Amino acid sequence: MRAERSHRPGEIVLGPFEVATGAGEISAFAAAIGAPANPIPATFPIAWLSAPALKAALREAVGPDFLPVHESQSFDYVRPLVPGAALRLTAVARRESAPERLVVEAEATELSGAPALIMRAALRLVPLAGEEGA
Repeated sequence: MRAERSHRPGEIVLGPFEVATGAGEISAFAAAIGAPANPIPATFPIAWLSAPALKAALREAVGPDFLPVHESQSFDYVRPLVPGAALRLTAVARRESAPERLVVEAEATELSGAPALIMRAALRLVPLAGEEGA
């Protein structure tokens, strides 16, 4: 299972997911933000949240009545990312209110288990049309 309830109320464990630092993905991300592809942009891991499997798990955590909108992100690197690396990403998503948001804290490790980085992203949850006050 890719998304399951945590032992803490309101938390969902996502993953693990296989993610990578592919040259094509890095180049596309760097071009989109107007940065060089070498070294890998420090914000590149945020792109992993849009990978199909992780995006589907986040969508499940958000629920059908909200649109997640990127609010903030932070990265704490243990070691620099290198092109062509395969990593394992495990995240915990936690719902917050006032304002309504989903906070995602993820750890990426090398396949050997060695830590690579910790990432935090906040997604503001905007009610879809007709859902306000629901």
